[in-house]
Amino acid sequence: MSVYQEAKGSPILKGVIVVLLGILLYVLYEPYQIREQEETFRRESRARMTNIRQAQLLYISEHNQYASNLDTLVAFIKTRPDSVLQVLSRPLVLTSFVPESLLLAPKSGRPYRLTSVDTTVIKKYLLEDPDGYGSIGSLTDDTRVNKATWEE
Repeated sequence: MSVYQEAKGSPILKGVIVVLLGILLYVLYEPYQIREQEETFRRESRARMTNIRQAQLLYISEHNQYASNLDTLVAFIKTRPDSVLQVLSRPLVLTSFVPESLLLAPKSGRPYRLTSVDTTVIKKYLLEDPDGYGSIGSLTDDTRVNKATWEE
């Protein structure tokens, strides 16, 4: 008789252990995957908002006021030569740059909120992400013109 005996266990119990191990690995991996996806959406949205800011600066230099809505801004960008668009466009994470990419937030597909005020001495605008990834500018604070919340 051998000192070592083969461990005997129920095949059902072994199957339950394998299933529980699989569930444990999934529970550990899923939050990581969600965080990575959220980070990708955040970077893409901020890149798009930075492109909108650059387009607003180009727009105000030619029209002496900010664009009042994103449709006007996109139409303005489409009239620019390709060399200007290359300087304007910050590399995006999920898509390549097209002027229409400035209209919608990547996560929810909802439009960015753009409000401009050009009745004051200092012209201002506020660009807000509908998914909460930040904003650019301010309608009330003159020191925040063209400043992004994530660049502070």
